[in-house]
Amino acid sequence: MLAEDAWLYQRDFYLVDYLVVLNLPILLILSPVLQVAMLLRVILSPDNVRKISVPTPSSVKELCTCLCEKLQIEKGFTIQYEDPDFNNQLCNLHDISELPPEKATLRLHWELFLTPISVHSKLTDPPADAESTLSIQPSTSATSSNSTQVASLLRSEHWPSKFPIPCFSYDVELKLQKANEEYEKNGKSLTVSRDILMEVLGKLAEAIYTFKAYPKDTDLKKVASALIEKHPCLKRPGSETGCEGWTLSLKNKMQNYRQKLCELGCAELILNRRNASKQTLKRPRRSELNFLPDIPTGFDEEALENERKWMEEEVKKKDVNMRALNTKMDFTFSLRRREVVEDQPLVSTLKQRWPALFNEEQVYAEFRRINHLDLKSTFLTSLDNNSRGLLKLFRAKVIQRGDCDLETLLDNLDEQMADLTVQRRATALRGLPFYFKEHGTICKTILSSEALEHHKVGMKMGILEVVSSNSSTSRSLSDVVNVAIVLEEEVVLENMGDFVSAFIVLFGMLYALNMEYNKDLRYTFEFIQKVFLNMGTECSKKVQTLMSKLLEN
Repeated sequence: MLAEDAWLYQRDFYLVDYLVVLNLPILLILSPVLQVAMLLRVILSPDNVRKISVPTPSSVKELCTCLCEKLQIEKGFTIQYEDPDFNNQLCNLHDISELPPEKATLRLHWELFLTPISVHSKLTDPPADAESTLSIQPSTSATSSNSTQVASLLRSEHWPSKFPIPCFSYDVELKLQKANEEYEKNGKSLTVSRDILMEVLGKLAEAIYTFKAYPKDTDLKKVASALIEKHPCLKRPGSETGCEGWTLSLKNKMQNYRQKLCELGCAELILNRRNASKQTLKRPRRSELNFLPDIPTGFDEEALENERKWMEEEVKKKDVNMRALNTKMDFTFSLRRREVVEDQPLVSTLKQRWPALFNEEQVYAEFRRINHLDLKSTFLTSLDNNSRGLLKLFRAKVIQRGDCDLETLLDNLDEQMADLTVQRRATALRGLPFYFKEHGTICKTILSSEALEHHKVGMKMGILEVVSSNSSTSRSLSDVVNVAIVLEEEVVLENMGDFVSAFIVLFGMLYALNMEYNKDLRYTFEFIQKVFLNMGTECSKKVQTLMSKLLEN
């Protein structure tokens, strides 16, 4: 705590004691420091204990930001506090309301970080019983896995509905608090000095980048609105909302911030250094969180390439070390994304270099690395929640317009006697292109007597459903003998079980391989991305209309 802050605390406590002795009412005419500051004893390690004062935080995330600012430490830690309800035993801090008011004792625990075994060590040829050749060293006594640590370097949150304004430096927070009080009294906005402007824009740019490297104008407008809502004194005169000027300032600041990170070697930005055209910028276009991550600190492309070669040979074995393979797939994520995004190789080339990726579980894992989302469970939950509504809308459309394709689908569903949940899911998915009047076909049904090789020709992406040669028109699940996924005329996965499972994996592979949606099915894929998976907010008119009808039902 600063010397002047400590003096103000001491003065205010003496004043309170004096009023109590005189039996006079205690007025809240205390110093600004006492009103807004929180006193913390922070245990960084057994021999490093700090005493600091911070503005009272509104969330755990804001507290973490304040601690990083005050203590000059990196993020990646968890917070424990001494709980007075349990004789000051340590408890994990999950909600800021759990923290004792005014002052508290905190203990910080860091996760593990990856380091090379040695500067010249190779990461290939692990021992037979080894799960990975990666060395793990703790910064404290905490424990974690390689996969968890690599994941901690990636983005983990999509753009929030309400942007959280970060905690600014202590002096700026005090100035803003006083200015907010002044604004409430007489409506006078703060004259923003250069140091306040630089602090606010700098912190906001850092916060924005944790969600997106390339925010849209609408995103920046939401940030500016959230800033004005928290600090109304920052309203700029001359506009109705007072945030238009901040929106423009944020746009310029983000351009400068990206340039700064690009010069420091940020992979996500350096790719577009020589690309001036907005149309050719390689950046997230489907709400990907981790589009092009950096290589883990302490390693280089050669080390990751050695890991890739090890995996290429490992999958050829009869008994594959799956735990080591999963760890290495996590670790080589950045190398794989560079190949996929920068080089844009053919699917056949990727299948040869990254054979482990062409596996159902690894497709789900890759989607989770990119989007921090469980694809299968989220997809199925949303499909189940919306399937009845979709089927109801399909039936209404058949009655209104006599759609033959939808009518055939629904008649086939009505004839089913078993596996009704799976059949409803499949019918809801198959009906989307017909409902949107799209000309593309996502699934092609063939007989078991026919060869896959013939039907995959000319198929850029899709599903081949193989049914028994003697099956009836109203086929059941028992009639399906094989379901295969085709990309660029390559059968990449077979024996998927059913159409819905194959569709989910196909959707995941489009993200994993950075492939564009089929233009003839753009509304179907957009609906799944933005409605089923809640990834992205701006919808086309067709998708928005269907979403509104589902909400009405």
